Amino acid sequence: MHPARALVLGCLLVATVATAATPVVQLPEGGRAVEVIPKGVLCGPVRGGWVLEGRTLKPPTRADDASRTLELKVAADEASCATATDTVVVVATGPFPRIDSAATTFYPDDGRLELKGTGLRNVAIAWSGTPRGVDPKTASVDGQDFCLEPNAPNECAVPLTPGLPTDATLSWVPAYGRRGAGVSTYDANGRFLDDEYFRLRPGRTVLTRPLVQSSGVDLSKGPGYAAVTHSEAIASVDCGTARCEVTEGAVSIRNVPGLNPTVSLRLRLVPRVFFAKGDALETSFSETLPVLACPITAVDGTVLRDAEDSGLVMRLDAACAHDPRGLLWTVNGARVRVERVVKAQDGTYVLLRTSGTNEPQVTVTAITSRVDGTVVASETADTKPVPDPRATLELPGHGSIDFVPTNRPAEVTVASNGGLGRFVLRPLGGAYTVTMRETTTLIQGEATAGGFVSLRFAYRLPTLPAELATSDLFVTNERVQRAVREASVPTNVENLVEFICADKEGNDEKLAPSRPHRLEYGMRNTCRVIIHRERLTLEEGNQEITLRITVTKSDNSIRGESSVDQRLFLRPKGEVRVIPVQGNLGQYDRILVQVAHVADESRYALSTVDRTGLPSAQWTAIVRGGMFRLYTMATIPAGLYRATQPTGQLAINFGVLSRLALLNNEGQERLLGIEMGLMGLGLVPQSGDIQFPPTLAAVLGLGLRVPIGPGAAVGANAWIAREFRGDITRRTSGDPTTDTVVPSSKWSFIFGPSISVGNVGFNL
Repeated sequence: MHPARALVLGCLLVATVATAATPVVQLPEGGRAVEVIPKGVLCGPVRGGWVLEGRTLKPPTRADDASRTLELKVAADEASCATATDTVVVVATGPFPRIDSAATTFYPDDGRLELKGTGLRNVAIAWSGTPRGVDPKTASVDGQDFCLEPNAPNECAVPLTPGLPTDATLSWVPAYGRRGAGVSTYDANGRFLDDEYFRLRPGRTVLTRPLVQSSGVDLSKGPGYAAVTHSEAIASVDCGTARCEVTEGAVSIRNVPGLNPTVSLRLRLVPRVFFAKGDALETSFSETLPVLACPITAVDGTVLRDAEDSGLVMRLDAACAHDPRGLLWTVNGARVRVERVVKAQDGTYVLLRTSGTNEPQVTVTAITSRVDGTVVASETADTKPVPDPRATLELPGHGSIDFVPTNRPAEVTVASNGGLGRFVLRPLGGAYTVTMRETTTLIQGEATAGGFVSLRFAYRLPTLPAELATSDLFVTNERVQRAVREASVPTNVENLVEFICADKEGNDEKLAPSRPHRLEYGMRNTCRVIIHRERLTLEEGNQEITLRITVTKSDNSIRGESSVDQRLFLRPKGEVRVIPVQGNLGQYDRILVQVAHVADESRYALSTVDRTGLPSAQWTAIVRGGMFRLYTMATIPAGLYRATQPTGQLAINFGVLSRLALLNNEGQERLLGIEMGLMGLGLVPQSGDIQFPPTLAAVLGLGLRVPIGPGAAVGANAWIAREFRGDITRRTSGDPTTDTVVPSSKWSFIFGPSISVGNVGFNL
C-alpha cells in the first residue's frame, strides 16, 4: 500500500474509534457559521481561524493540519466551562467536490472506482457490500480509501476491495472528513446533509472477469449449475432448448436434450452494467459449456503461458472411475504424457508434461482411446503469464548484495511477480552451488567461477498434494545477471591493527584502543603500528582501510614529520607490516592513531540500513614530561594599581618576565605561577594630583595566566616591586612650580591585568 494511503487510513481508524464516544460536526472550509449544539455553549478558546460565538461556530477559510480538528467542551453556560466534561469534535473539511456520477465508472472485479469531477483530491470513497460467494447473512465488507493523487485534474482512480457486488453501496466523504454514527455534516451554506446526499451511483459498472466460472455442466445427478460471478447483475438468461434460471451465485440448468450435448448460455445484464470484451463494452455475454461425464478442473497456478517444458496439473473429481494413466490426454489437440498421478480425498491429481503454449487458453481433453474417441473429461482454462522470479541475496548481518560470493555463502530470498507457486533455487554446475540450512537457502559461487551468471529457478506449487508439491512445473532463469566474485565483509580493525610502545623497562607493551596511555620520555621513539594481514580469513575477503598517525605538540601544533596518512589494501593471509611513528618526539607530545574502513560499496557488502557501523578504532598516547615549566615572556599590563602609599594608577606598562608554572598531566600550564623580571611602569604621565614618574622596576610575585592562542595569554598579576625612580610629587593648584615631594618608599605592591606574548623556555 502507498505509504501516504496507509497513513491516512490509520488516522481514519483512530478518528472512527474516537467518533464512537464523541459527537462530530463537519463544516467545509470557508462555509457559513453553524449552530453546533442545540443548547448550552461551546467553551473556547479556538484557534486556526475558527470563529466561536456561543454555540455557533464558523470554520476557517483555510485550515492547517494543527487546527483542522478541534475538541471543544460543552457546558450549560460560560461559568461552567472549567468543570465541563462533555465534548464535541469539530472538523474543517476540504471544499466539497463536484462528482459527475454519470461519467463515473465502477469496476467491481478489479476493485477500482474511476471518478470524474472537480476537487477530487483527498476525497474518500466508502463502500459496503457482500463479495460474491459469501453468505450475505454472515459477512459484509466495509471499507474506505482516498483519492490521494488524481490521474488528471478531473479524474481519479480509487482502489476498492476486489470482488464487490455490482449493487454495492458507494458513498463519498469530503477531504479530511469522517463518516459513521455520530457524525453530522453541513454544506457551505450551513445546511445539514443526510447520508443519502453522499450516496454515489456510478453511471457505468464494468465487469472485467468472465461471468461464467464453471467449465462444464454435470447433469448426472439432477439439475446442473453454472457458477457466475455477479448473479445480481444478470437480468435474464437464455439456454436455447434447455431450461435455465438465475439463482444466487449460479445459473440453474435443467432439461438439456441429447446424450453428449453442449449448453449455450446467453446472459443479458441489467441497465448500466456492462461486460468488458477487449476495448468494447457489451450488455450481453455468451458462453458454451460442455456437459461433462467426468468433472475435471485445471489447478490454479499451473496453467501458464510462455513456459517451455511446463507441467500442467488437472484434478479429476473423486467420482470419476477412470485410471488417468489409461487415458489419452491432449492439450490444445497435441498429445501430452502423464508424468505423475496422486490420489487425494478431493479427487485425483494428474501432472501432464507439455511443451508449453503461448495461447490465452488451453483445452485439456481426456479420451478413452483413439479408436473409441469417447471424451471422458474436458476443460478449457485461461492461461496466466509465467511469473518471473525475483531473488535477493543477503549476507547475514551485512545486508543485501547484488553478486554471488565465492568465499562465503549468502542467503537467498525468492519472490515472484505473480502466481500462487514459489520458486526454488537450483544449482548450476560450474557457476554456483546451493545448500539448505534448516529453512534457509544458501548460495555460494564456485572458487574457479568468474564473470556473470543468471540464477536458475524451479517453479513449484506447495498447495499440491504429496510429491506433486515438490515437482518442478517448469525451470526458468532470472532475467538479470549477477557478478560472481569475492565478498569482502568489513572486519573488526582492532583484530588487524596493534599499537605497540615500550614500557620503562624497555619491554614491548600492546596498548588498548580507546584508552589514554602515558609513555616514558626515554621510550618515546619506540612506538609503531603493526598491520596483521595474516589474521584475515578468506570469508572476510580483501579489506581496504585508512591509517592516520597524528602527533600534536603540547601547544596543539602538529609535528609534521611524524604524521602518516595512508590508504592500505589488505589481502587475506598476507605478511605482517610494521609502520613506526617517526620523528624525535618531545615532552607531552600526543600520539593519535586512527584506523577505519573505506566505505566503498563496490568492494564491501555494506548494510543498506546501518552505514554508520563500519568498524574503526583509535589509540591515544602522551609522552611524559617535567612537572614545571620555566620560560620568558613579554608582558604589557594596560593599567596597574599601586597599593602602597601613595596609591594610584600606573598607565601603559611594559616589561619582560620569567615565569615558573606547574604543568598538568597533559603538559598544559596551570593558571597560577611565580613571576619575576623587569617592568617599565607609568610610561605615560597621569592627570591626577599624584605624579608618578616613569620608572624601571624589578618585580616578583604571582600571576594568573589564561591562554588565548599560541604563545599569547591574558592574566592578572600581583607583584612586589623595587622601583628605580625619582621622587613622587603632588601637584598643588595646578601650578607645576608649587609641586611638593610626597614621601614614599622605593618598595611597593602593585597588581592588575595584563597581556603576555611569548613562551620561550623549557620544562623542569
